[in-house]
Amino acid sequence: MPPTPFPHKLSSFTLPPWVPPPGGMRTWGCGEHFDAVRLPATLASPLIAALQAAGGRGPVLADPYSGSWHILLDPDTIRPGPWARHGIRLLRPGTRLTIPAAHVTVGPDLHWHTPPGVGYTHAEALNDALTSPPGSTSTLRRTTRRSGISR
Repeated sequence: MPPTPFPHKLSSFTLPPWVPPPGGMRTWGCGEHFDAVRLPATLASPLIAALQAAGGRGPVLADPYSGSWHILLDPDTIRPGPWARHGIRLLRPGTRLTIPAAHVTVGPDLHWHTPPGVGYTHAEALNDALTSPPGSTSTLRRTTRRSGISR
């Protein structure tokens, strides 16, 4: 299935320098341009919906082949915490992650669920979404506590 057109006009925002040009793919080490949290596809939809409801617009990769999704954050903003369970993991610095071109937003292989270039998900919002009690992901807890998030 060919990719659908990119949902945003390319002139309306600037892509990060780590995003390859159309038709390309690039592999980067985590911690170089971004940190990444890997989660099973079965947990992705409610978590992404909760993050977006809280204003998170960060890039999210979907890999239907492996059954995993990756939420990308600014480097050095999050570390493992009590939320690291059920297959949810912070990828260690240097872990290689393949990045497709920004226009690749559908398909059976690696693609963007939320394309890069329109902001980042904040580590605090991700922590809140991951530590919320089951069934409460639609209304994230807001805390000022930063332990377990900042490096």
